[in-house]
Amino acid sequence: MSEIRKIGVAYSIINDARLEKIRGAAPGFEIVCDKWDNTEAFADCEVIFGNPTKDVVHAAKKLKWLHTQTAGVDLYARPETGLPSDVMLTNSSGAFGIGIAEHLMVMALMLIRKMRQYGECQAQAKWEHLGELQSLYNSTVTVVGIGDIGSNFGQRCNAMGAHVYGVSRSLRSETPSWANGLYTVENIDEAIKNADIVALCMPGTTETAGLFDKKRLAAMKKGAMLLNVGRGTAVDQDALIDALNSGHVGGFGTDVTNPEPLPADSPLWHMPNVIITPHISGGGSLVLTQNLIIDKFVCYLADYVAGRPFERVANPKAGY
Repeated sequence: MSEIRKIGVAYSIINDARLEKIRGAAPGFEIVCDKWDNTEAFADCEVIFGNPTKDVVHAAKKLKWLHTQTAGVDLYARPETGLPSDVMLTNSSGAFGIGIAEHLMVMALMLIRKMRQYGECQAQAKWEHLGELQSLYNSTVTVVGIGDIGSNFGQRCNAMGAHVYGVSRSLRSETPSWANGLYTVENIDEAIKNADIVALCMPGTTETAGLFDKKRLAAMKKGAMLLNVGRGTAVDQDALIDALNSGHVGGFGTDVTNPEPLPADSPLWHMPNVIITPHISGGGSLVLTQNLIIDKFVCYLADYVAGRPFERVANPKAGY
């Protein structure tokens, strides 16, 4: 009697329709659904879909392939996680661009139109004009990290009449149609010095940690807005708070902090020109992104079952 092959689903946002898609791509496999930290449930799974804890990874002795529900895979580069080198690792990169770009647009427009401040006026029943406002049209936007997320945001800013520049790890042979120009990370200060909005769309790696420190924040145009949907570690929060207090940074919109959750005593919570969301832009609440994540896994799963090579294998050391 042949051994039953199992696929572990540790993706929290699952329903019958999504399970049927997974079953349809892997006939003959048993599907095991449980919480991402249940070591016993996934112990004999050869495939796990989700973001299991390090204890689950260590306990899954038959694991051959891990597909994360996130684009970032930096968790599995950490020594304490210890993902075996013979375990294939893929991610859900490509599922988040639309949703997170929309989130960035919301934050950008709210900041330049002072919607946070006007919301506070509304809560106090105050009819008050708060001075001049900016427009996204004819503004300069620099997108740091032009993968799926950054490119989707750049396209939308371009469509609304902004001058958009991208920053990538290495020089590209072609400039995207939405960009007025490209820079490499080595020239990031040049890229941000005239920007009205700087958007950080980078994965969490050793290269991006602390990238926006006190010196780099000072290199930004006075009054410019900073957005971050990558990792909270990319920004020196203490230096940012000082820059916000001084007015050098005009506003901050973020879906990520360092640490997470952001401590209740952080001054960022109470600043009128700061918008904070609890790491939800990636699709925890967006049905479109949830479905795209499932579709991405199902495509990889069909290749796995058929013995075809994956379209792309993630690099845990690179973080994506």
